Amino acid sequence: MSPKKTPVSKGLKYLGLALPLLFGAPIVVTIGFKAVAKDNSYLILIIGILLAILAMLVTAKGVTTIMKSLFEKDED
Repeated sequence: MSPKKTPVSKGLKYLGLALPLLFGAPIVVTIGFKAVAKDNSYLILIIGILLAILAMLVTAKGVTTIMKSLFEKDED
């Protein structure tokens, strides 16, 4: 039996998932802009922008989950 996961641990898991995205997305966007200047190829730039949007969404989900768990009233 695994212990019950608290909402704080779920929120921290989301933030842990967002951390590599927050560092990787700007790097991919930079590489994408260099590829546009060199080859006129937009694929890497689009992937970088999608990664940046995903990073923002996952970060918001993690912070929202942690805030809900901190300010939620106990029904017990």
